[in-house]
Amino acid sequence: MSQADFPDKIALDAAIEMEEKGHIFFKEFAAKSKNTMAKEIFEYLSDEELKHLEAIKKFSASYAIGQTINPESLIKSIKEHKSPVDMIFAQIAKAAPIEGSDLDVYKFAVDFEIKSEKFYAKAETEATDPNAKKLYGFLIGEERRHTQIVESCLAYFENPAEFFHQREKWHFEA
Repeated sequence: MSQADFPDKIALDAAIEMEEKGHIFFKEFAAKSKNTMAKEIFEYLSDEELKHLEAIKKFSASYAIGQTINPESLIKSIKEHKSPVDMIFAQIAKAAPIEGSDLDVYKFAVDFEIKSEKFYAKAETEATDPNAKKLYGFLIGEERRHTQIVESCLAYFENPAEFFHQREKWHFEA
């Protein structure tokens, strides 16, 4: 059987490649970062990409032999291994500002996550297998959440006062 017999296989292969690159990118910058907060965030995102990679590979392997597995078990497995995002935000208040080069990494990370989300949205639209659609839908949410995490960190490091102003949703009473 050729790949043409499994049209979703091309998108799954691309998803595997994208998650591998994301895992490597975040792992490398975690190792290079001089800031503890940045290091922890990039390690967290690297681990997240690795979980996605494992789930997609498992799904893809079954798809390649003409079977599809229900993605619910894969999604559940990814969700069970989440670390609380609020811990990350609690640590932001203690973190020292990072160097400009790290800011560039954050900006690149935001761009990477946005592109990943767009890729999964396109894959979801074009998928012929309902289970593949469900998996891509879940991954869209994951990438959106990653974007929000990195954007929040970037906002803090660019302007800590405004970051806390937005987080607290200050209001004036008459």
